[in-house]
Amino acid sequence: MNLPNGYILQQGKYKLMQVVGQGGFGITYSGVWFTEVKGPLGTLKTEVPVCIKEYFFKDYCFRDQESNAIKVHSETGKLLFEKFKEKLIKEAKILSDVSHPYVVKVLEVFEENNTAYIVMEYISGCSLKYMLEKNGRLPENKILKYTRQIGEALRFVHEKNILHLDIKPSNILINQNDDAKLIDFGVSKRYDIESQETSTTILTLSKGFASIEQYDDEGMRNFSPCPDIYSLGATMYYLATGKIPTESILRAARPLIKPSEINPEISSKTEIAILKAMEIIPDNRFQSAQEMLDSLDIPKEEYSMNSLREILINKDEETILFNKIPLEKPILKVDAKKKKRTILAGLLIVSSLSIISAVVFFAQKNIAQENHTANLDQIENEIENQSQPGTIIEEIAPLENQTKPAVAKRENGIQGINPTSEIKVSPIPEKGKNLMAESSLNENLVKPSLVEIEENYLTLIASGKKKMGTFDYSGAKNDFTKAKALKPEDDELRELLIFCEEKEEEQQIAKRMGLYEEKMSFGFYKIVRKKETGKYGAIDDKGKEKIPCKYIGVGIAENGRVFVREDDLFDIYNSNGELIGEGLTTYY
Repeated sequence: MNLPNGYILQQGKYKLMQVVGQGGFGITYSGVWFTEVKGPLGTLKTEVPVCIKEYFFKDYCFRDQESNAIKVHSETGKLLFEKFKEKLIKEAKILSDVSHPYVVKVLEVFEENNTAYIVMEYISGCSLKYMLEKNGRLPENKILKYTRQIGEALRFVHEKNILHLDIKPSNILINQNDDAKLIDFGVSKRYDIESQETSTTILTLSKGFASIEQYDDEGMRNFSPCPDIYSLGATMYYLATGKIPTESILRAARPLIKPSEINPEISSKTEIAILKAMEIIPDNRFQSAQEMLDSLDIPKEEYSMNSLREILINKDEETILFNKIPLEKPILKVDAKKKKRTILAGLLIVSSLSIISAVVFFAQKNIAQENHTANLDQIENEIENQSQPGTIIEEIAPLENQTKPAVAKRENGIQGINPTSEIKVSPIPEKGKNLMAESSLNENLVKPSLVEIEENYLTLIASGKKKMGTFDYSGAKNDFTKAKALKPEDDELRELLIFCEEKEEEQQIAKRMGLYEEKMSFGFYKIVRKKETGKYGAIDDKGKEKIPCKYIGVGIAENGRVFVREDDLFDIYNSNGELIGEGLTTYY
């Protein structure tokens, strides 16, 4: 249902690269903005990475395969589709006027393909949710730092009578400077100067992070910062404990566990602030973001860098994580004119170096190819002359960029030489000796140049990332493994390989799960019916059989589950999947 990679929008202004997230109301793509940088030295064309969100109300619409336009199934659906499209455009235009260092910037809103598109700044980083899942709960000073930044962002948008209404760790990105950015205002509300609601929004609740008043439209008629305050407190709770807090609507029956009971290292002052922000009754919470910030011991600004370097596609939520995070020094403020001159000078230097590098590369490549061809001819002649009885031809390490295959004649039983292999010729060891003489041919072989190695490396990385975009994690892992052979110490490759292995395992689990029909839970397992055979058994959360699917029926026993065999006898298993009764004629 998504647009193809490379699709052009706005008559060539934007190009879509790949899907990075999708949900019930939209598809998000990474993209490129083709623009120009003007200065005293002229105009330079450049490409700026962006994030482009397409409005796609998937329950009511579909994409026409010929025109790529969005169409709606029914008249009722059309009314809803148009209503929410207008709402989306209105809210996006509001946000395009919101400029704050800790709020994602909306660059443009436009209509095309019978729908709306929002162009946002590209943020290189990872979400707080992903950071916590990767590293475990965060230290308190980090929690306070990110809380201060998001608190300042909320104070700013609240002053404009805007509520975010979906504050949660997956909607907070940490960029390469270790600063927090608030994203996804898709369900935000705007109020007029009399605090009356002026925009309606789709009811979207993030369990554990939504305040109790968000479960009732009547509770959101008038402007109040309290819902966002609750969500910010719940986010702090999650970062401090690693646990999603109990839903606000369920807390009467299941009281909230204090953060210090899960993480004893949390300070009492921070814990008091979290619990006050998460009070069920809005009047008992902080009444502004500034009041909440004033109650915390915010540390001085840290200039530490985020060390995570990942590409992640979160399909369950509309959360975008972009490319690697290079380790850089902190960004210092500079004079705007100096910065502009520096950028232009840098662009000229980069252009000059690119031209010089290209000339050197092609000259070096031509020389290498000429030498390589000459040496291969020499090898071929020597093989022909030396391949006599009493000689063995062996394969050794493949060459990556061989332009002409090494060929050996099929004489004396010699055949099957790998055309991409280096060749060495060794005499058969004399009886009683353990010798393997090295041929002088190895000295004449041309090894790949550094330029060619770098070219192969970059090609493999690009190919692997492209395959990741199509969810071919097995193919991507294969490309990255080959690239790692060229640069074994590359940390980014190591992390990409780990990520692909994890995703490949998830796909394998999903494939195994697809072999069964789930029937009911049984301890840590699930009783299932295997689709291929129609027999019953139980599997674990990775789709592996813990009770073999060989039974024709399942019943309840006093101390577990009874499985009916084909010979009409019974086997009984306990909730740990252990066989505790076998071949029984009766059970209780």
